[in-house]
Amino acid sequence: MPLPDPKLDDRTFQDIVNEAKRLIPRYCPEWTDHNLSDPGVTLIELFAWMTDLILYRLNRVPEKNYLRFMELLGMQLKEPVPARALITFGLSAPQSGPVTIPRNAELATLSTGDEDPITFATDDDTVIWPPTLTYCLASSDQTNYTDLFGRLTTDGDFFEAFQRVPLPGDALYFGFPENLGHHIVSLLIDCNVEGIGVDPRDPPLSWEAWCGNVRGWVRAGIEVDETGGLNTDGSVVLLLPPDMEPRTIQRQTAYWLRVRVLQPKPRQPTYSASPTINTIVPSSLGGNAWATHSSSITGEILGRAGGVPGESLVLQNAPVLPRLPDEFIEIQDDEGEWVRWQEVPSFQNSGRDDHHYTLDGVSGTVSFGPTMRQSDGVEVAYGATPKQGEPIRMSRYRIGGGIEGNVGAGTLTVLRSSIPYVSSVTNAEPASGGLDAETIDAARIRAPLALRSQGRAVTAEDYEYLAREASREVARTHCIQTRSDASSVPPGTVELLIVPAVPPDHPRTLQALQPGPALLDAVRAYLDERKLVGTQLAVDGPAWVGVSVDTTVVAHRNASAERVRQLVLDRIVEYLDPLLGGPTGDGWPFGRDLYLSEMQSVVQGVAGVEYAQDVTLYQVDIQTGQTRAAGQRIIINEDVLFLSYEHIVTVAPR
Repeated sequence: MPLPDPKLDDRTFQDIVNEAKRLIPRYCPEWTDHNLSDPGVTLIELFAWMTDLILYRLNRVPEKNYLRFMELLGMQLKEPVPARALITFGLSAPQSGPVTIPRNAELATLSTGDEDPITFATDDDTVIWPPTLTYCLASSDQTNYTDLFGRLTTDGDFFEAFQRVPLPGDALYFGFPENLGHHIVSLLIDCNVEGIGVDPRDPPLSWEAWCGNVRGWVRAGIEVDETGGLNTDGSVVLLLPPDMEPRTIQRQTAYWLRVRVLQPKPRQPTYSASPTINTIVPSSLGGNAWATHSSSITGEILGRAGGVPGESLVLQNAPVLPRLPDEFIEIQDDEGEWVRWQEVPSFQNSGRDDHHYTLDGVSGTVSFGPTMRQSDGVEVAYGATPKQGEPIRMSRYRIGGGIEGNVGAGTLTVLRSSIPYVSSVTNAEPASGGLDAETIDAARIRAPLALRSQGRAVTAEDYEYLAREASREVARTHCIQTRSDASSVPPGTVELLIVPAVPPDHPRTLQALQPGPALLDAVRAYLDERKLVGTQLAVDGPAWVGVSVDTTVVAHRNASAERVRQLVLDRIVEYLDPLLGGPTGDGWPFGRDLYLSEMQSVVQGVAGVEYAQDVTLYQVDIQTGQTRAAGQRIIINEDVLFLSYEHIVTVAPR
């Protein structure tokens, strides 16, 4: 699709005539006859016509020349990016058989008086399996195991879940033949009040699922715990992680879930005796599935082919989301069969008989290959031309995307597709990742970088620019060509760090700021085609160091203490933001240390603060959560960014 032309002067012929007539009383008050028959009005229209011709030419330079130059570079406006959300589907009751959440199942927000509902559709089929408990093992060292399954299935045969006096590391393992990843599982536990000594509201227990050798044991989310740490009869409702994998323990292969005794936190009561268990009955209450902000349109007829090279047709709806494998153009041949055509990024490698087309997602324009006359007069066809009168249709396409899809948590509650046994839907976390289509101004900023790189990754700037071109989900990039510190990356390898886009109003959690495997693979594949032969490339996310700030400030006499406290807290979080923070406001620089004096200046500069009485920096270990005072500065390596942890702001009395 051609880039839209800018209007340097948007006045029309009639605008110029009207403007001239309004000036008559000012410069020639004795001229009162403004009818079309007046010779003076005729002269005004003549000069207005000549001025309109000048404006017509003006509107084609210089901005249009710049845009045409961008087209020569092959630049196009980037398509919108749809938001995604993890949707929880609740079952009306536990089922005896599997329940399938089909692909393209639609759900939406509530409709308001002046706004249409925002629709999401599931990405893939998701099966919710009824769990079948087949193994139960106990272990204190993850080496020696005791089989307790026979006692677990015998009513009235109570057994100790852990050692007589539980120690950190004691665990009870449950094996299932079904993959329960992304499931909401309820464990109905019959137990006695024997696990004395613990606080039922905060027992030192962790429910964990096995997620492969890379991630190991991953904590499951506890939705409900009616047992008070395995002390009373009740249900434990768990939200299991998505990537559970089978594991063989004691020659028994299954998907494993375990409950483990933790090292108690300071002043946390622990067990003085092991809880005892009689039976455990598992059931599925629902499951989670990923959904994308989109609406599907199937079998839309674009029209009939005109039989001329370079023909273009426009879909009825736009913008169009990136196409999936089952989304393509079809053309009906003479026998009435619908023939699939292939979408390509450009026609430069297309031949006369290739059934190729391009689709501009921003405008929804479908274009077929042109025929171009070469310097020797020979006409060369770049792609086949549909025969005149042949019907053209789009098998299926999706519309949507944009920042409007970044809806808040708990807003996707309307199930628009009928799914048996599913009674409720919701999103526990906000939807994220939605971006609007690129503007002309944003595309103009890319033009110098595109000219410099010419689609080849040579310098560090080339890698960073092309990584952002690979996906609009990439917000920041940093290329490390040589490392001075010890690293697992082999010498001579180009290391590229990427940070995914997170909407400004969404929390900056470690999970949100870590690039997913699909994004890493997309960037890596895009750069592999453009890097120099022999160059080794490693694409990953940055490392993170947590920062916590404890400060005491004195507010101005007439300022609200609570308002000043909130402003200081917001300013600290904003300054440390990896995407919008730092001294320049475009993200904290990779590898830049944080100084105590710097944070003092940040706090002191907040409106309403008279002076900062005390500021202390703490460095937080991301893995363990341990905190230590950082002194005068926090030193980080060039592949590290800061992540805000809990900050404490106190407003002292004057």
